[in-house]
Amino acid sequence: MKIGRRAFLGTAAAAPVLAGIPNLSSIKTRKAAKWEIAYKAPHSHPNGLCLTSEGLWVQDQGDESWMSLIDPADGKLIREFKVDFNKASGVCVDDQNVMWVTSTYNRLIVSCSATDGKTIAKYWTPGSGIIYRRKGDPPGRSTKLKPAYPAEARERGPRREPTLPYGQVPLDTQEAAAGTGAHGIVYKDGLLYYANPPARAIFVIDRKTWEVQYSFAVPGNRPHDVMWDADGKTLWNADSNLNAFFRFDAATGEMLERVQLDDDSPVIHGAKIYQGYMLCCDDVGWMWRFKWS
Repeated sequence: MKIGRRAFLGTAAAAPVLAGIPNLSSIKTRKAAKWEIAYKAPHSHPNGLCLTSEGLWVQDQGDESWMSLIDPADGKLIREFKVDFNKASGVCVDDQNVMWVTSTYNRLIVSCSATDGKTIAKYWTPGSGIIYRRKGDPPGRSTKLKPAYPAEARERGPRREPTLPYGQVPLDTQEAAAGTGAHGIVYKDGLLYYANPPARAIFVIDRKTWEVQYSFAVPGNRPHDVMWDADGKTLWNADSNLNAFFRFDAATGEMLERVQLDDDSPVIHGAKIYQGYMLCCDDVGWMWRFKWS
């Protein structure tokens, strides 16, 4: 179907003009303050955080899929329940008390009750796929912290050497691996904003129509949690491998600032700004923090 020039220009004018792949060398960078352990998470593999007026939700990536509400000041448990997801990586609660969970390993986004965790609906995740390497990517980071719950630590087993070059699959393969899905997620004004490592992007999607409104690029292949800045217009995204936080204009995708952590810091998974600190979780059972403002 042919689109007339007038209609095309109208469509182009309505769409936001988004930034391309960010150039880190040109971004204002400041160094993060020294980090410290805050307290133990409720379970052994915390991965996503959501700060509400009730407290801090901590989503655990263990096999039992716990969602725990704690006091962010001291980690005291308020209540918890199990949610139907597969190794989730992010959680948020919208203005209707609906909880949205990024079920990473089956590439779904699950909505459920923030009261008891009962599933409301499940959605496929735009942008899902295989996380790929790009020239210049940093190596993958893994935590140097000892597990907070040693008895529940995952048995990782011996590292297996690849039998084929990176990217190549056996000749009898008929279908590529499905990959993974979204990580951190936040809500505002009817829209969900989520980080998707396979796409190296943040997606903005309407929670009712499930139509992607737009997306914008992030600098690395392991974007994790997202959080609103105090201005309500810019969005912070943590990258676990780059070991940094990046601030974006949420409307245009322009990168505005970088906060870089020291090499000895834990791996950033869930992260939220709380009382002048950036409160984070590693995936071995610890909550840690550093001064943010």
